[in-house]
Formats: sequence, C-alpha cells, structure tokens
Amino acid sequence: MDPGMTDSKRITLRDVARSAGVSTGTVSMVLNNNPLVAELTREHVQRVIEALGYIYDRSAARLRNRRTGIIGVPICNLANPYFAEITAGIEETLAELGLALVLGNSNESVEQQRRFLNTAREHKVEGVILMPAIGTTRAQIDEIGHWGIPLVMVSRHVKGMTGDYAGADNHAAGLLATRHVLDLGHRRIAFVGANTQTSTGRDRTQGYKTALGAAGLPVEAELMHACTDSREEGYNAARSLLLRRNPPTAIVCFNDQLAFGVMLGLRSIGKEPGQDCSVVGTDNVAEAALWQPGLTTVAVPSRLIGRMAGQLLKKRLEEPHRAAERLLLQPELVVRSSSAPPVFS
Repeated sequence: MDPGMTDSKRITLRDVARSAGVSTGTVSMVLNNNPLVAELTREHVQRVIEALGYIYDRSAARLRNRRTGIIGVPICNLANPYFAEITAGIEETLAELGLALVLGNSNESVEQQRRFLNTAREHKVEGVILMPAIGTTRAQIDEIGHWGIPLVMVSRHVKGMTGDYAGADNHAAGLLATRHVLDLGHRRIAFVGANTQTSTGRDRTQGYKTALGAAGLPVEAELMHACTDSREEGYNAARSLLLRRNPPTAIVCFNDQLAFGVMLGLRSIGKEPGQDCSVVGTDNVAEAALWQPGLTTVAVPSRLIGRMAGQLLKKRLEEPHRAAERLLLQPELVVRSSSAPPVFS
C-alpha cells in the first residue's frame, strides 16, 4: 500500500488509477463491469482495489448518472416453488447486468401489488418485471407505461396486452399431460385446477380440452374441478372425484402442488397413485422426483423463463421503442411412476 493511504476512507478512484498505472476511466469501467476492458487489465485493477481497500460508492455514482440500477420485481406468490425458481432466474440475469432486484410478494393481491409498484416508482426503479396477481387489469398495466417505466411480464400475461413477455407454452403443457394418459389407455380423465382467472390457467385448461377433442372424447363438466392451486385443494378434489359412482382413472393437475395434494387425497381413501388412479402434474418442481411414487409431470423451464425475462428488460432499456417481443418456451413431459395404464381398459 502506498504511504499515506492507511485510511480507506481517504482512498479515491484517482488513487486506484495512479497505483494501477491506468486512467481513472479504465478504473471506472472495471467497477461497472464494462466488457470492453481487457481481462488482464481487469484482474490487475481489481487486485489493486483489493490491496488499497478502496470502496466504490455506487449510490453516488448512480446519482451522478441519474440512474438507480434498481429493477422492481413483484411476484404473485413466492410460496410456490415454481415462482421462486423464476425469481431466481430473474435475479441471476439482473446481477450479470449489474442491476439490483427489489422484490415484492403480492400474494395474489392486486392491492398489495399496486402498493409495491407505487413504492418502486417513488424510488425511481429503471424497470419492472411483473408476474401479475390474479385480477390485474389492462388499465393497471397501462398505468405503468404512463409512468415511463419499461415493463416485462413473466409467466402470466394480462388479456389484451401486447408488451414484452416471457413464459411457457401452457397450452402445450396441458396438451402433453392429457395426451400422455390418453396414450396409456385412459378415457375417463379429470382435470383438477381448472380456472379462467389467469392466462396460465386458461391455457393449460384449454390444452386438456384440446387433447380430449383430438381423441374424440367429450369434455365432461363433472370431471372439470375448479379450485385454487394448493395441496389442500388437491386433497379435497381427489376425495370428491374418486368417491363418485363413476370415478376417473386418471387425474391431470394444473400444477405439481395440486398433484401432491391429489396423491395424498387418493391415499386417504385407500387408493394408490399410479395403480388405482394415474396422476400427472405440471411444472416439475424439485420435489416431484422425490415423491413416492415419483410424480409424472410436464417440465416447464422456470429458471430459464426468469432469465429470458431479464434479457427482455435489458433489450427494452437499451431500445425503448423496439417492437414488443413474446418468448414462449416449450415444456417437456417427464414420465415417472405416478402414471400407468388403467387397471380396467
């Protein structure tokens, strides 16, 4: 360390530049992860920074640049591991871009979501990646646009909106799950979690209906079980469906959380998943492979969806007037032991 630099509070960017033998501009580029800096130079400057104990005041730099480097990310339900995985993907990409994530859990409350967005606006966020809560309207989305804040929707989209969006092909997910049990020989197939409140719900439910129609089977109202996506609801749905006079031989579920509940509900009435009734979920959360029997499910690339949302926001920040982009990632069927041919074909 140079003489007179024992107190890190007095060390400046100019001191670092002098000790490293580079310009202050080069030091600034290193601190801001600018890709134009040669790797050897970057490593050299970083070693000097560490040796001098220099601390970069990012808040002051952002004030000088009139930027905050903050992105607001309201999530509809962080308790669901599928949404948590998407959030992790968003954070990974934003960190690589030198942006900080401020997270809000709306818990499916439009009012909670509104309060978070208003607070984010007050703190001058540079963009918003929104996973809309149930009931979010087009007018509420338009308001963010009127604020002049770049917006990307992730996982769910709001009816009538044509902005940037990253998600899965949820119609294909419902189609894959239902086609799988049809191919196994099932003809009486229930759908648990039917709902029209979210784009995901509408698309996965429609995928189920499309598969039945292609097989020449009617959509029976008594086999369409509408409910929220919790284990408790899945548990109750299984008991209700299987205790009927003409029960289904297979149950397709809106997501894995419902499927876990369905499996527990089956066992509560002496039925074994994969033997007495096939169960298929959607999302392929980590827990799905650990269940006994393992849950057959449709894998949705949740972390990649989050990363793609971060990349879309980057593009929007760089090119505010570019055409809106819609990214739909394809799901894949993962077959485990919870699905099998029906006992009586």
